[in-house]
Amino acid sequence: MSDSGEAMQARTREIERMAAEARGEAVSENGEVRIVAKAGGRIEELDLRLSAFELSGVELGELIVSTLRTAEDQLDAQLTSAIQAAMGSLGAFTEEEGSR
Repeated sequence: MSDSGEAMQARTREIERMAAEARGEAVSENGEVRIVAKAGGRIEELDLRLSAFELSGVELGELIVSTLRTAEDQLDAQLTSAIQAAMGSLGAFTEEEGSR
């Protein structure tokens, strides 16, 4: 296998590792809800403060969904940045290969 092919496989494994380990965390504005989300829409942690139970069921549900979306947005931004960095370094490597 060529050096560029091996580098691409290494970058692919690195991106897969980053995606598996990445977490997005968000806390609602008043701190009632804290969520840690993983890739694929999975909730890893959901913490509710005592003040969350003062909300109606509908209000709490909306707050959980809103906080989850914020956590997912943070996770998406983190993964996008990491992937762009990995692909950028791969691009530099393949340009180097092409100049040989």
